Amino acid sequence: MIILDEVNGMLAGTFRQQRIFLNAIRFLANDLRIPLVCAGTDLARQALLTDAQLAERFEAFHLKLWQNDAAFAGLLKSFERILPLREASDLISGEARERIHKLTSGVTARIFRLIETAAEDAVRSGKERLDADSFGDNLVLPLVSMTQTARRRGKPVQQRVGA
Repeated sequence: MIILDEVNGMLAGTFRQQRIFLNAIRFLANDLRIPLVCAGTDLARQALLTDAQLAERFEAFHLKLWQNDAAFAGLLKSFERILPLREASDLISGEARERIHKLTSGVTARIFRLIETAAEDAVRSGKERLDADSFGDNLVLPLVSMTQTARRRGKPVQQRVGA
C-alpha cells in the first residue's frame, strides 16, 4: 500500500504541475496494482475530483473525532508499547486520557503530535515516561492557535481587524 499525505498541497501548484501530479497518481494506481490511499484535508478530495478518472477510483472517508472511550484507550495503549522511552508510560489512566482528549479535541493528528511533543519533553527532562503530569500547563502544545495559547496563559488577546 502507498499512502500519499497532504494531497491537498497539490492545489498550490500551477495547472500544469497539478496535471503532472494527477497523472503520477494514475500511473501508480495502474502500473503498480497496489492499493493507493490519498490523505489530506477536504481540499484533497476536491483536488482528486478535478480529474474524472481519479474521482471514480477514490472514495472519500472522513476521520471521526476520537471519543474518550475504550477505542481511545486502545489507541493510547498502543502508544505506550511503541514509545522509545526508558520507563513504562501510563497514558490510559482516566486522568491522562481526559487531559489528552481535552487538549486535542479528539483530532487524530493532534493526538499524535501532542504525544510526540510530550515524549520529547520527557527525554529532555530525564523523566523518560509519560503520565497525566506530562500533559500539564507547561507543555507547549502543537497545532494550537496563538489565541488559545494566549488565553491559557492569561494574557489579553488582541483582535485582528480586516482581511
